[in-house]
Amino acid sequence: MSRLAVLALAVLLATLAAPVAPAAAVVPLPAPGQPVASQVTATGAVLTWTRPDGPVWRYSMKQLVDGEWQGYASMPFTSFTLAGLTPDTEYTFAVYAAALYGTDYGTSPLSEPVTFRTLPAPPVDQP
Repeated sequence: MSRLAVLALAVLLATLAAPVAPAAAVVPLPAPGQPVASQVTATGAVLTWTRPDGPVWRYSMKQLVDGEWQGYASMPFTSFTLAGLTPDTEYTFAVYAAALYGTDYGTSPLSEPVTFRTLPAPPVDQP
């Protein structure tokens, strides 16, 4: 084996044997405040929530469908306008916060959910 190969092997083995510094502890952001539904109509609503302490980058919303949380939307603000909902239907939503990259914070847990019912469809005028 050449001297260069021996040196490369020695450097590789020393690197593999070197102690690894522990990763910085990631602290989850606190959960955002429970969303509040307002301006509820037959096909829409506005959800708002309070911002948690910490370096929030953006929020993601989940919808409870058949007992399972499903991704719904992502936004940088503490409000979201829902549209295209079905009249006279119950909906449940919750949000969580993602931390700003490069901080010692991680994703928050889900907020407390909000459940609301859209209004019935307006009556259809008949001639």
